[in-house]
Amino acid sequence: METFGCAACHGDDAVAVVAYYQSGGLEIDERLSDDSHFGVTIRHCTRCQQRFLYVFTEFVDWQGGEDDQYTEVVPISAAEAAEALQRASDLQFLGSLGIGRRRLSTAWPRAAKEKAIGWCTGAFAIFPGH
Repeated sequence: METFGCAACHGDDAVAVVAYYQSGGLEIDERLSDDSHFGVTIRHCTRCQQRFLYVFTEFVDWQGGEDDQYTEVVPISAAEAAEALQRASDLQFLGSLGIGRRRLSTAWPRAAKEKAIGWCTGAFAIFPGH
């Protein structure tokens, strides 16, 4: 598997990497989709400049406030970032960027007491939130 990023943005400890992201470690370069329930952005690490495709999805059920929320954060090359900008609406292509590399995945279904955080590999499905 290819090596991407630094210890802060792509290190082995997934929980520490999420904390780094949440503390401003990734800055937004481009917005491919900017909906309150579905956001796709290209970001970069403030330490090493590694680019990432960052996908946020929320599924609103309009009952009780707490809704299912998911993120996928995939390291990408400069060429892939440029292609993602051109193919922003091609969700299958964007999901295919996970092939052959590790991505950070978080899941916080409404029924869960805490967020699940971990490393995954392979292509992933992207569904716009609602």
